[in-house]
Amino acid sequence: MRRVPGGLSLALAAATGFLAGVVLVAALGGAKGVTRTVTERAAAPAVTTTAGTVVVRTAVPDLAGQPLDLAKDRLARARFEVDVRGGGLFGVVDEGNWEVTGQDPAPGTFLEQGSTVHVDVDRR
Repeated sequence: MRRVPGGLSLALAAATGFLAGVVLVAALGGAKGVTRTVTERAAAPAVTTTAGTVVVRTAVPDLAGQPLDLAKDRLARARFEVDVRGGGLFGVVDEGNWEVTGQDPAPGTFLEQGSTVHVDVDRR
């Protein structure tokens, strides 16, 4: 049995789940003769393969206005590194007391997982 790289298997699993949902909606909507429209948008990771290497690119989330601890958690779940800019004379002591005021790159930009997202913070 051939092993599929982790990022590719994640994309295949997401596609399979989506198709199963479409079939379920079609079956339920057609049973009573009622037409229903379901729209769902999901940002699937972009997967690129080159000579055995799998590169996964993910959209950068919009972090503006969020507490720093929440923003760092969202970036960690998306598998990005974080560079915090700002924090005053003593730096950031309690991340929940700091708010994200800007970020680089912009929200929605696709980056390779493991890339660094720079966030600017200010005291809440």
